Amino acid sequence: MAQAQRYEPDHGALKWVLIGTFSVSAVVGVLAYWRYAGSETYVAEGIEQMREAGPSLDVEGCFDAAIAWHGDCDVHGANAAVCEQGLKIVTYHCLAGRDRSEACETYPPREDGKWVLAACEQRDMRCVNKRECACAEVYRSIDSFCRTDQKAVQL
Repeated sequence: MAQAQRYEPDHGALKWVLIGTFSVSAVVGVLAYWRYAGSETYVAEGIEQMREAGPSLDVEGCFDAAIAWHGDCDVHGANAAVCEQGLKIVTYHCLAGRDRSEACETYPPREDGKWVLAACEQRDMRCVNKRECACAEVYRSIDSFCRTDQKAVQL
């Protein structure tokens, strides 16, 4: 009578699959952190640039400077989500460079936020995605800056 063979699992293949999975995960994690750290550096540099430029710029100049900074995000390899959040911060630092009381009178608090999209259209900056539109974010930041008596920009 023939004896039945026992099945012995090969743990060697499983070991290599797990090592491969761990290695890929580690490389992706390191690259993601590296890109995030570079993005944070770019935001910090933007804050410093805006602090220097803010006192000599009017509100429209701050608008243009913030849009230009945001436009260069991809050139500097920065993460788009970090740049989108950083846009509000760099706009604040530009606006805070001097008293904007007169300019804030032309940006009165508005109950309806649709004016932002209309203002962007007037600048030939159509917002396709209303939540990820640099023009709209800068206008909202200016409005927030004025609503808080020049103390902050709502993040």
